[in-house]
Amino acid sequence: MTAQATRKHILKEATRLFVAQGYRGLSMRQLAEQVGVSKAGLYYHFRDKESLFLAILTENLLETEKIIQQARAQGDSTRDVIERIFRGIFARSPEQQAIIRLASQEAGHLRPETRQAFRQLYHQKFTFQIQSILQKGIDTGELRQMDARQAAWVLLGMMYPYFYPSHRAEIGDPQAALAMMLTIFFEGANAPETPDGAPGASVD
Repeated sequence: MTAQATRKHILKEATRLFVAQGYRGLSMRQLAEQVGVSKAGLYYHFRDKESLFLAILTENLLETEKIIQQARAQGDSTRDVIERIFRGIFARSPEQQAIIRLASQEAGHLRPETRQAFRQLYHQKFTFQIQSILQKGIDTGELRQMDARQAAWVLLGMMYPYFYPSHRAEIGDPQAALAMMLTIFFEGANAPETPDGAPGASVD
């Protein structure tokens, strides 16, 4: 196996282990044993556990950024762009989805300077992108006037629970859940009014 292939293997297997056991629950010795490389081999590619974890988070963000860029290039409306982004994220493996949640949960265990650098990257590659898309919709009149930053966090807050592997069995079809989430965010949960003003009743 080439050095590049070994590094890719380490990142893939370590992602699975961090998602399952958390950052604090693993040592470099345990990671080496469970990934299937020597401890020296693990240290050859990554200086310490923090650098390995940061590499996983960064790679995930870069892949998420690609999904966002593609959605912005292909989407017709704000809702279409957001839907393309979320469908792209939901199409990734459960472990890759869970990394988004793990990043916010486990970042507190990193050194302050590492945590700050990652947070800047996280906002630049992900949350600021969502905010920018919503702001464009507000500026063009597609969305009503609101605080785009708060709206972005509300939208992401609706999405984050789906990134817990333990919740997947309760969610059912994730694509149906995504459709419901987007409908509620962009249209609200109120029943549509009928011509006589009564909410929810159907008209034959």
